[in-house]
Amino acid sequence: MAGVTVPVHAPVIDWIVQNIHEDQVTPDALDQLNAWKTGEKQPTLKQLEAMSRKTRIPFGYFLLQTPPDEDIALAEYRTVGSKKHQKPSRELIDILDQMTAIQDWIRDDLKREQSDAATFIGSCSLRDSTSEIAQRIRDDLALKTNWYRGGKNAEDNFNRLRSTLAQHGLLIFTGGKIGANTHRPLDVNEFRAFTLVDAYAPLIFINTTDTANGRLFSLLHETAHVWLGKNSLFNNSEWSDEHVSLLEQKCNAVAAELLVPAADFSEIWESSIPVEDMIEGAARHFRCSEAVILRRAYGMKRIPRDVYARMLALQKERWEHAKAQKKKSSGGDFYNTLLSNLDHRFLAALERSVIQGNTQDTDAYRLTATNRKTYRGALERMGGV
Repeated sequence: MAGVTVPVHAPVIDWIVQNIHEDQVTPDALDQLNAWKTGEKQPTLKQLEAMSRKTRIPFGYFLLQTPPDEDIALAEYRTVGSKKHQKPSRELIDILDQMTAIQDWIRDDLKREQSDAATFIGSCSLRDSTSEIAQRIRDDLALKTNWYRGGKNAEDNFNRLRSTLAQHGLLIFTGGKIGANTHRPLDVNEFRAFTLVDAYAPLIFINTTDTANGRLFSLLHETAHVWLGKNSLFNNSEWSDEHVSLLEQKCNAVAAELLVPAADFSEIWESSIPVEDMIEGAARHFRCSEAVILRRAYGMKRIPRDVYARMLALQKERWEHAKAQKKKSSGGDFYNTLLSNLDHRFLAALERSVIQGNTQDTDAYRLTATNRKTYRGALERMGGV
């Protein structure tokens, strides 16, 4: 009944207030939460549902006797420059929860199917050199050193690399918002990608609010994390390695070597050509951002520090502009976007499990953030299983 009220326990209210971003919640909502805490008022179920939407806190949390225990250890890997975020956004927490649930499901499914664990997980260590790790990845994936020449641009190479990784057992998911909710975008300034290492179901998630060049670099960076066997929540930009852990520096270096091999770079670099033209031409050659080329050129002592700093600042401005333009662009076809975001091997295994009666339809909808109609529509677009 609409008039029935529900008590919300004070410790739960305290936890909710501590775990919301005040700048996203109106003062009226905070006053309402305080009134519920003191007992001055008690909410109805409809009011709780509305507050859940406003705060982005799951509805069920409001009904708990004690505060929830959210395991968001991966979020603690985040750093921006030298500062840690005070708290992860609800969007980051929710996408981590969804990907963790997917990983748990497919690990159980693979074990039930008696699949073997991946042998390359953690096959490298930080003691290995950058070139050794990069070559191990190339060997395991059967990638040529100049694999980057196979695609027309960064987006094309991202898709080719994603397909190769999937063929070797990695789960690759992408997305720019929570489910189909356009009001809950994923903030590229908070994270660009993350990796959940697992012997059976290693999973990489790429934030598609980043640029095409950024997404390609992130995929290579996260690939390095898989071979090193280390979880990752990647939000370091292309602009600096300052205040970044040795692990992140190593993964950046491996990604750069895979994307712009040192030997290939030395072959095409011509000191007689103006630096601006050389950087632009090299970026086209390697199908990557000019920022990556700049860092490569500086690291290999092809340009001095002052030129590097000046041109990198310009690249950052261009990246911010490109990101802003991407935000204004259309979302495209719903099903194409959905299928692009989901790992097809996972989706096929999920539907097979539903048909066999091992997984409920409702669980399939929950894992894919769909409903009956959109889930079936996605399967039809994919061509069945």
